Amino acid sequence: MCFSADMSLGLGIIGVAASVVTYMDKTEPFWVRVARAYPIFHFALMEFIQYFAYPVADQCGYGTNLLLSELSTYHICLQALAIMPALATYSSDPTAVKKAFITGAILSSTFIVCTWLPQHWQMTDIQASFIGDLVACLFMGQYHIGYHIASAFGFFVTFGAYFGLALSGFVWKNNWRIGSYHFVMSLFTLYFPQWFWGVSTGEAAAIYCLFSIPITASFMPYFKRFFTAPPGLVPA
Repeated sequence: MCFSADMSLGLGIIGVAASVVTYMDKTEPFWVRVARAYPIFHFALMEFIQYFAYPVADQCGYGTNLLLSELSTYHICLQALAIMPALATYSSDPTAVKKAFITGAILSSTFIVCTWLPQHWQMTDIQASFIGDLVACLFMGQYHIGYHIASAFGFFVTFGAYFGLALSGFVWKNNWRIGSYHFVMSLFTLYFPQWFWGVSTGEAAAIYCLFSIPITASFMPYFKRFFTAPPGLVPA
């Protein structure tokens, strides 16, 4: 069970292709296509970051590792903006996508601001293992690249990002199908590695990014009939 740079590269390429296919779905309005294609592309970018991280893993605090660590930080902060509008596209509320874009932008902007604040500003005294008072670094875990993210209020950033990924789908009207799918998948991919493989939170989060392409594949046009609000609930 050993992940590799080549596997990350391959999944990144597949993710870009899936993003293009999703954007080309002419049966959907422009903003729906953008909202569904962007998260697939967003998580494909993380695969490319991890591909370049393997040769410089554990070289914390300088050079390519520092650059990639900073890119990873922004990538994680922007996940709410990437995923929330896509989840909202399956709602029967015609204003859900716009509301999700605004909410996701506010959350992601707040997370980014937190990374600029003094990182010793934390909500609890619990030692962070993923996001918090840490030296930003991409490190070699047991099975996969993992990361430490330096940020103030790491508890808020961690669980705020988790809300955007796993729970925000339930906010929108008649959106329980896609919300339930992403909630179950996020539990499996974020916590399964920790429960069964004994990896750190930072490595589990990176493994989530590896599995995120099949998760975000739910936004591809082939699967929308399973997740769109049932007939009769969507306004004409």
